[in-house]
Amino acid sequence: MKPKQRMYIDARNEKFQLGNVQQIIYVIDSADEDPIKRKIYDAVGPYVLKIEVVPANKKVIISYYEKKISPSFMEYRFEIKGLIFKRNNDYIFGFK
Repeated sequence: MKPKQRMYIDARNEKFQLGNVQQIIYVIDSADEDPIKRKIYDAVGPYVLKIEVVPANKKVIISYYEKKISPSFMEYRFEIKGLIFKRNNDYIFGFK
């Protein structure tokens, strides 16, 4: 029987690029209620950097890495969770 070998991978010098951080704004009714916040988080929470809810004007501002998730995938996930939303065209691109 051949002895097992261990393989070591040295990735200390690897440069993993997530892309630029982008922001997109969605208008979601009742976004300040806890069940709706839970649906938003369950839909896109693991994939995005930050989710901000502005209850005064029903806006949800989502910060994400452009190479990790796309707005169309976020909308697909919102539809699966049964959220009624509208994408706001006031994009804020490439902040740091």
